[in-house]
Amino acid sequence: MNRPLSGTTVQIDVKGPTLEEDELAYLRSKLKESYNLTVRGIMVSDEPTPEPIAAAPTTHIIPQAVNSSDSRESEPSRIIPYTIRSGQTEDFPQGSLIIYGDVNSGAEVVAGGDIVILGALRGNAHAGMNGRLSSVIIAMDLVPLQLQIGNYLNRLPIDQKSRGYPEIARIGTEDVIIVEKFVKF
Repeated sequence: MNRPLSGTTVQIDVKGPTLEEDELAYLRSKLKESYNLTVRGIMVSDEPTPEPIAAAPTTHIIPQAVNSSDSRESEPSRIIPYTIRSGQTEDFPQGSLIIYGDVNSGAEVVAGGDIVILGALRGNAHAGMNGRLSSVIIAMDLVPLQLQIGNYLNRLPIDQKSRGYPEIARIGTEDVIIVEKFVKF
């Protein structure tokens, strides 16, 4: 199995309830044993999570059933450790896609969950292909030809320029795809 992060040193930032010392030791040992990752340090923070950015006044709420199969924590993720070139398609209906590279113009990525691109999105992206409207598309440089989340579609202007910061696309309160600066989940 290809593990692109094998041998890497990581810093873990934990928010919320503090882990016990034996739980931290177990986490370190499992990361080393399973993924050959060395934990440089663990920072624990109890700061409250800020409220999300409101894109428009709330007029209604999109009802979403919450079940364990719809949780980001329990769904599988697939890592693509390369750029997706024009004419290529990456499809992962079982969960989320994480791409270590760009999605070039003429390329397409499709996922049942979220799509995270650690590069530029210049092609097409379809998250939540199984109807999960809570799915998001995140890219370091978001200048796509087309965005789709669930059955909602958004085509950005052809002359769209990079804004120079990471952005997130999600379904807003008006049942449209909105794009905003990505700070954190």
